[in-house]
Amino acid sequence: MARNTKENGDSIDPASVASNVKCSFKQDIIKDLLNSSFQDNKTKLGNDALTLVVEVAKCLVQETCLRASSQALRDSCDKVDLEHVEKCLPQLMLDFP
Repeated sequence: MARNTKENGDSIDPASVASNVKCSFKQDIIKDLLNSSFQDNKTKLGNDALTLVVEVAKCLVQETCLRASSQALRDSCDKVDLEHVEKCLPQLMLDFP
């Protein structure tokens, strides 16, 4: 992971984290998840909306990785563990309602 050194200390290069995060979601799975949460059976999900939801999910994964890597850096760790992800989840849940 690349670090940018600033006057106030170390920070993580977001571009480096983003380039190392590989995530993909099958649109069929996202579609099934969304359809199962609809209360009205007549509710339909368009292809454009489905594509947008998949992109938001990818952004959520990248943001989670970035925050977890920042937490690992603050904890003086060389690798990100589940503990680091768990520490950033409460704020992430507030930012992505």
